[in-house]
Amino acid sequence: MDLFYNAYFGKSFMMIGDSLPKCFNCSYCRANDSNNYHFHLLPTELNPLFNNIPIAVNLFYGDPMLQLNNTLSLLDKLESIGHKGPVLLVTKGDLTKFPLNKHYNIDLHFGLSTFGINSKYDGGTMERFGTNLAWTKNSGYKYSIEFRPIINEINSSQEIIENIISLAYEFNTGIAYSGLQVSENLKQRLKEDNIEFKSFDNHEFGLKKYVGKSVQNLFNQCNTYNIPIFKKTSCLMTWTHNLNRDPNAHYYRPNEVGCNNCPMKEKCFKYKNNLSDTLNVDIPFKYKIVDKSNHICSLFKAGSCKYPSYDCMHITGKLIQIDDEITTTDVRLIKWLTGYTVDAKFIESPYINKKWIC
Repeated sequence: MDLFYNAYFGKSFMMIGDSLPKCFNCSYCRANDSNNYHFHLLPTELNPLFNNIPIAVNLFYGDPMLQLNNTLSLLDKLESIGHKGPVLLVTKGDLTKFPLNKHYNIDLHFGLSTFGINSKYDGGTMERFGTNLAWTKNSGYKYSIEFRPIINEINSSQEIIENIISLAYEFNTGIAYSGLQVSENLKQRLKEDNIEFKSFDNHEFGLKKYVGKSVQNLFNQCNTYNIPIFKKTSCLMTWTHNLNRDPNAHYYRPNEVGCNNCPMKEKCFKYKNNLSDTLNVDIPFKYKIVDKSNHICSLFKAGSCKYPSYDCMHITGKLIQIDDEITTTDVRLIKWLTGYTVDAKFIESPYINKKWIC
């Protein structure tokens, strides 16, 4: 497999920008892996099809507000090429420094990151979070609350969850939440810093951002305001930006991600049920459309997923079947562009196949 190493993709976004040697030094940060990232190629410089894909700016180690000039320069470039997809800035920095004398003609979205409390484990503050909420409400841009990671017995109490929900109600926005994702690098750093976080339900920390059932129940019990609450950022952005489906096609895993209680349920399921036997987008792999019931995810079959959900073994609907080995990022791109999920042999990688490059 010939990969293209000059563009980087996360789970929900193509990521452009730079890492910094310093950030807010949150103890739980998995981005602090000592890698030096610099990715500046724009989506349509790779392929004209990428004009509508979701972009995240400076989501590497180093908050976008700690490198404001760089952030603004990248937004200028995205505006200049007429990028149409959502553009996300996740920040716990001081948004009052962001210039409002120029309104960017892109679908810009501010994800306001919060730990929910002032804590020695977190580099942000609730005071700055409140200031950022007030700023975004008056900015004219789209915004939402990123409440993460929720860590057992630290920021998982009813009082904290109720406060975040009440703030979402006050500032008329939605919430995305998740648990702690622990890479091998983070596991080692926590050990070196003598920090021992407790998992939910004795669930081993790993790449899945597991949150205990007790926390999910608390969100349901505390949500007297009927605030839209999501377990996935892409689902939250789908709702915020009035899209017709979740770009990551989480509707193939409805029980795992809480589709039945999601305000996007009707739109997403309608889209999935209307998928056809032909694609209206050219993807650079030989494929066929197959209709499957109770399909088992390739990662589970390969034994690389420690905690599969019920949905991992019961994927149902039309799938794109590809015989070639591809990367998980190739799969993401196909989901973003088509709305189908993929049946293929794939390797975990933040890079795409060179076949995409036009």
